Amino acid sequence: MEDLSVVVSILYQFGTNGAFLLLCALGLIVILGMMNIINLAHGELMMMGAYTASLAYQAGFPFPIAVVISFFVVGVFGAVLERLVVRRFYGRELGALVVTWGISLLLSQGTFLVLGPFLPSIPIPGGAIDVGQYSLSVYWLILIAVSAGAVLGLAWLYNRTEFGLHARATMQNAEMARALGVNTDRVYMLTFSLGAGLAGFSGALLAPTASIMPFMGQQFVAPAFITVVVGGASNVIAGAVGSSVLLSLVRTPVGFYLGAFLGLVALLLAALVIIRLMPNGVSAYFQRWSDRRSRPTV
Repeated sequence: MEDLSVVVSILYQFGTNGAFLLLCALGLIVILGMMNIINLAHGELMMMGAYTASLAYQAGFPFPIAVVISFFVVGVFGAVLERLVVRRFYGRELGALVVTWGISLLLSQGTFLVLGPFLPSIPIPGGAIDVGQYSLSVYWLILIAVSAGAVLGLAWLYNRTEFGLHARATMQNAEMARALGVNTDRVYMLTFSLGAGLAGFSGALLAPTASIMPFMGQQFVAPAFITVVVGGASNVIAGAVGSSVLLSLVRTPVGFYLGAFLGLVALLLAALVIIRLMPNGVSAYFQRWSDRRSRPTV
């Protein structure tokens, strides 16, 4: 029975590590992967989602409704940000990196000045399940399911809808898409808005697990970029899933037996090794493997 509880606990930690990486990367998958914009304000957009959820929760809204409100509030903010600032830097990656870094400073410092150093925390809903000597959070089990559902939803949006077709065409060749009648300005705005909204959505979901403060977004930026970069650009959604699984496979056993800090160190080392062995990312490796499998034999 004890061996079974250890296995269940390791599987649970594997799921929570993977869900955390995916939730951190959700908005960045869209903005960096689809638009090639290095959004250094990603953590602050997640912070905005957590703040919005906390304010909505304190105002009396149920937590699930507060999460939905966060998605729309940060999504609208992202649309305004794209219209006023970001669209001036398409094709200028270094300029976009600098301006989003400036936006991140304005958001974090402005939040600190206006709302103070902390907001009331959101209680973790759901309770816990005891498995032997281990306690498993019901809320994290929900987050595992939500992160998987969000990834499937993104895959459906970009592969099965007209917007997804227009978005993929715009990202591959904007001039050709524009010549075929696609409103590329609208696609860029909606894509950035969706990425910002997903960052706010993830920040709201992770708010009960963290202290809600102006600089909380910094803890999400490194995992988000590592997940997306290791995943690669060939297929950003499949790549993010593959990288989160690989990185969790390394972090979970090390963290379980040697502690959380060494688990994080192992994750960073694994990312370095994967990037060295697969410089174009996990998704490029999967793509080559799929192409070889589909190639007819002579």
